[in-house]
Amino acid sequence: MKFTSFTFMVTEDCNFNCSYCYQDKKKRHIDISILKRAIDFFFPFFTDGCSVNFYGGEPLLAFELIQQAVAYIQQKSRGLDKGIKFSMTSNGSLIDDHVLQFLQKNRFSLLLSFDGLAQEVSRKKGSFGQIVSVIEMILNKRGIDFEINSVFTPKTIGYLSRSIQFVVELGVPNIGISLSKITAWDTGSLDLLRSELKSTRDFLLSFYESAGNIPLANFRGNSQKGIFVCTAGLDRMALTPGGKLWGCHLFFDCFKGRKGKEEYAHFCFGDLESFIKNHESIYPEILSHYSQLRMDFFYTPSTFCILCDEIMECHECPMVNKLSGSKIWSIPSWTCEINKIFRREKKLFLNRMRGSE
Repeated sequence: MKFTSFTFMVTEDCNFNCSYCYQDKKKRHIDISILKRAIDFFFPFFTDGCSVNFYGGEPLLAFELIQQAVAYIQQKSRGLDKGIKFSMTSNGSLIDDHVLQFLQKNRFSLLLSFDGLAQEVSRKKGSFGQIVSVIEMILNKRGIDFEINSVFTPKTIGYLSRSIQFVVELGVPNIGISLSKITAWDTGSLDLLRSELKSTRDFLLSFYESAGNIPLANFRGNSQKGIFVCTAGLDRMALTPGGKLWGCHLFFDCFKGRKGKEEYAHFCFGDLESFIKNHESIYPEILSHYSQLRMDFFYTPSTFCILCDEIMECHECPMVNKLSGSKIWSIPSWTCEINKIFRREKKLFLNRMRGSE
């Protein structure tokens, strides 16, 4: 076992109620004894430069636990030069100067969930101004690797281009667009997505000509080519507040209420203590199920993905499919179309960018 990424889901609780959230919130935090036990066992399996991630719910509802975990990992790292990196995903509502000083001191990567001009439609009423102020605070702190992720739904897709422009003009250096696939996208929503991405493309080209960089991660560089393989379990692992181990937190979100079902048995590595005692047999057995999560095993309503001319550029998360109500290996036709729209707009942007150089 070697892990480049390990996620601690420190809490299932959250102070937001986002319209597209797929999580079943509970007021439960991970126990510090379980957290330290996991660190003790998995630390030797962390690669140099391993990323330790803190996730929720809203992880800052368990800020004290995060502080204890970081201190404990740093204590174990003394003299080993493993270069452990820390990251956190947060809605930003609990970030203050004290939290920022901690993130800065420990050189965190921070992924802030902020939906731009759609913030108060899909996330929380009254939160827009507060989060904008938090963003401005973060931008004034050095040592925090900062990125914003903006999620859009069929209901809010009309905000996309204006939101990206707004966030770029705030000075945010790294932005990602995510599309919620919890509900289906109809023809009208897909048409509006095309229009919004075209407007975004035009704005980013103008921005690139003046600033010389591309803040939107979705439009950066050439697409990685090759058959996509989900590496959950292989090089990453997640520990839940209840002490269960999964290859990725999304598997927990999909299957946590399905104990006793086949999919749960296939993808859960079990509770921490049992895994520690029997990992030599448990790990390869469960990992064999994760190894089947690859694009050439996927299919749409009309074809097998292996027969698609674009399979080498298509990377679809199997758990996102599951959360949309599909089978793990089944990609809805509208999800396939979303991916094609993004690839086309990115290619058009890069071609226009290179033509302007």
